Amino acid sequence: MLTKRKVAENKLVEAEERFRNIYDNLEVGIWSFDVVKNKFLLTSPGVKFVTGYNTEEMREMEWESIIHPDDLSDYRQLRGKLSHGESLTHTYRIISKQGEIKWVQDQTIPVLDKAGDVKRLDGIVSDITFLKKSKEKITHLAYHDYLTDLSNKRMFDEKMEEIIQTSQRNNQNFSVLYLNLDRFKQINERLGHVIGDKLLQQFTTRLDRKLKMTNYLFARLGGDEFGILLWDFEQPDFPVTIAKRIIDSMKLSFIIDEYELFVTTSVGISTFPIDGQTKEELVKKADAALHRAKEMGKNNYQIYSTLLNISSFKQFQLERDLYKALDQKEFFLQFQPRVEASSGKMVSAEALVRWANPEWGYVSPREFIPIAEENGLILPIGDWVFREVCNRISIWRSMNLPIVPISINISAQRLLKSDFIPNVIHTLRETNTDPSLIEFEITETTLIQYEEIVTLAVQQLKKIGIRIALDDFGTGYSSLTYLKQYPIDTIKLDRSFVRNITDSKKDAMIVKSMIFLAKGLDMKIVAEGVETKEQLSLLKQQECDEIQGFLFSKSVGEEEFQSFLQNKILKPIDPQWEREDMTNRRNFYRINLLRPLQATMSLVSIKGKKVKLGKTEILIEDIGIGGLRILSHIDLPVRPDIDLQFETFILNENVEMSGHIVWKHEVNDIYQYGIQFVMKNKERDYFAKLLNKFSVQYRKNPLLTNCSFINEEKISYLKKLQ
Repeated sequence: MLTKRKVAENKLVEAEERFRNIYDNLEVGIWSFDVVKNKFLLTSPGVKFVTGYNTEEMREMEWESIIHPDDLSDYRQLRGKLSHGESLTHTYRIISKQGEIKWVQDQTIPVLDKAGDVKRLDGIVSDITFLKKSKEKITHLAYHDYLTDLSNKRMFDEKMEEIIQTSQRNNQNFSVLYLNLDRFKQINERLGHVIGDKLLQQFTTRLDRKLKMTNYLFARLGGDEFGILLWDFEQPDFPVTIAKRIIDSMKLSFIIDEYELFVTTSVGISTFPIDGQTKEELVKKADAALHRAKEMGKNNYQIYSTLLNISSFKQFQLERDLYKALDQKEFFLQFQPRVEASSGKMVSAEALVRWANPEWGYVSPREFIPIAEENGLILPIGDWVFREVCNRISIWRSMNLPIVPISINISAQRLLKSDFIPNVIHTLRETNTDPSLIEFEITETTLIQYEEIVTLAVQQLKKIGIRIALDDFGTGYSSLTYLKQYPIDTIKLDRSFVRNITDSKKDAMIVKSMIFLAKGLDMKIVAEGVETKEQLSLLKQQECDEIQGFLFSKSVGEEEFQSFLQNKILKPIDPQWEREDMTNRRNFYRINLLRPLQATMSLVSIKGKKVKLGKTEILIEDIGIGGLRILSHIDLPVRPDIDLQFETFILNENVEMSGHIVWKHEVNDIYQYGIQFVMKNKERDYFAKLLNKFSVQYRKNPLLTNCSFINEEKISYLKKLQ
């Protein structure tokens, strides 16, 4: 009996030793707190490991006194569950005796008396700082780029989804900027990936400093592609300001090891919700804008959004309207004659598609054709042009008119479709059109990029009896191999070479060589863009076959073209620009500026409908109390129901003017507009006094520094306009 008792006592001692060993050495704090007496009954040595305070110190203090102030409110709120008898496990931060901020996990168990009230709290507290930091590091790695430490694509996408939801609830806009380094691939290939990686790191550091602001996210999406999200901005053109800031920051070189590198960046911008209401749509539009910036020479930005400036607003509306233009029968054809250089006899003509848009008037093909190519509408438009030409030929034949072959531009996209040749054959048969009266114009780029498919298509077209012309010759790769390889009938010499042949020996020699080459290959050659008799004389000397240009005729409607078919012979006339002499119509004196004023233009309303847009840069050539003469790259209609606002800086004053276009003149894709002001009497009186003061000072000193005259930094823009 005594032996059993001794064994039991020994086991009890061993158990106490085990528990004591655990209690004394476990790196967690075990504690018991008397709620009634408001003091600790028990704190294990592990509490010191966690908090830095020993048992005696803990008994003299309140636990809440070491909780981080930012977590104290949540701590108190959660502790309320204990009064209902619920156990509680939660994490929060404490400030240790040594001043360190630690994360702890606190598991608390309430002990109730017979009345159901809490009389004691028992618990365990452990230091989980390492685990917390490890988790934060893993999360950081999951959402950040390893090379630049910027946010990565995962964070970019998740943040965009979050902003979309917020913007939908609050009816707000936000913008997506896509950018990359121009010619980064060449740097990587020539100098190696180590230099390339360092360049990316310096690039992101520089941009991050430029972008220090609230409400933005800068992320590396992969390679040299980056994305920026901007939200909660008030000015509609704020994304443009950021894009300009980014581009401007690239003016300084990057010093990497022994290399001094100059790089530029291109930026594409889209805006929610007008460009899309999903992440996929916004990214697609921003990427499309970036590619457009690349195509326009790099080192610039392009906007997809309609909310930012007139150009993008117009493009958005044209893209929207283009889908219904065919059904609404808004397209029509014009024809530009091609004449025999030696005789002036019309031997062919080019069919050109035109678009009469209800809001923007006659839209240039250079505006809507790129849009049509982007969204695939170029296919049905091209088929319509071909069928319409065949129908016109049938009508002319029924009128017994002497018909000449008609050339039609064929998109590369159409050549790639398997139904192209069957569709051509079907249309020719249905309209009873002689194939020899059709010529398809294709570009050098199309030949080279899609060699196999185009080769087969051209061979089939030639079997049908359709002629083939190589358009814009000299502007692409100009590989002579393709001239030998393809059964080409006609070479069309691009207008960029013809324009300066009377002034530039180099251009003249290029034209002479191309004519000689074409004749040697037994091909006809057509000179495009001929506008003067001097150009014609030189081309005739070199025995150029055909001439196409304003010297003989602009593109004309069907009725006028029928008269050309009847008369056949066209006489060269020096083209006179269709420009109204506004000087005789002016009621007010104008100040002609030796240097243009930099200004901005914004669209206020169209057809009485208010529009909220950002600003587009323009140049003011002259200014008076009645209006302005401006230069712009945007094609706008002459209409009194399109209200514009202009802003510039004169004599240290920011000047705003409103008006509409009363005349337009186009040269080399640049538009000159006459603007008539719309002002109230009070505004006009104030503006008249300012202009009078400006006129006096300007006559004394045309180089005034207190006005927005164009400076050296903007000289490239002026050259572009000219």
